[in-house]
Amino acid sequence: MLVGDLQHAIEYPKRGFAVEQDVPGDVYDTYERLLHAGFDSRLINT
Repeated sequence: MLVGDLQHAIEYPKRGFAVEQDVPGDVYDTYERLLHAGFDSRLINT
């Protein structure tokens, strides 16, 4: 669920649904590693 929530925090501002939030580099790197490990069941289509 956290991977999906973070994706929302990253993608929704681009779509005008939320305000932009700072995502620290280490958090973004972990997000990418989790995506590549298959934690993608709660993602939105980008």
